Amino acid sequence: MAGVVMALLGCQSAPPPTLDARAQKVAALRKLGFTHAADAWELKLGVKLLFESNADEVSEEGRAALAEVAHTLTSVGVDRVIVEGHTDNVGSAKFNEALSLRRAESVAQHLMQAGMNAAGIERRGLGFDKPIADNATPEGRAQNRRVVVTVRAD
Repeated sequence: MAGVVMALLGCQSAPPPTLDARAQKVAALRKLGFTHAADAWELKLGVKLLFESNADEVSEEGRAALAEVAHTLTSVGVDRVIVEGHTDNVGSAKFNEALSLRRAESVAQHLMQAGMNAAGIERRGLGFDKPIADNATPEGRAQNRRVVVTVRAD
């Protein structure tokens, strides 16, 4: 009997090698939808993190997406992110800078509620300085009312 057990144990294959921590981070970032750009990974959640005009409230779909982001990032040891709020070009620069910062803060609050440390979340309000679409159309303005989450690529 002992010989049969030993023979069966000899047939077992070795467990697959585990990914190192950096490879695990990269895989997790890609799975969430982050894209690599220069020295950082950027997450643009599309319609999940778009805002109504003059609003800073995250949608239910956005809250669910942010909870997944926070849980995944903390599970692979990412404890520092940058949250950048953006606006369309309707209104004054001063108003839009404040609104974009409120959007970043709103997203940061949801990340913290899902387990991220407040000290690791840098919030930036960029106003209408970095549009991704043409502000001349309602569709373009809607795309510009967004938040981007960035992880440094170190």
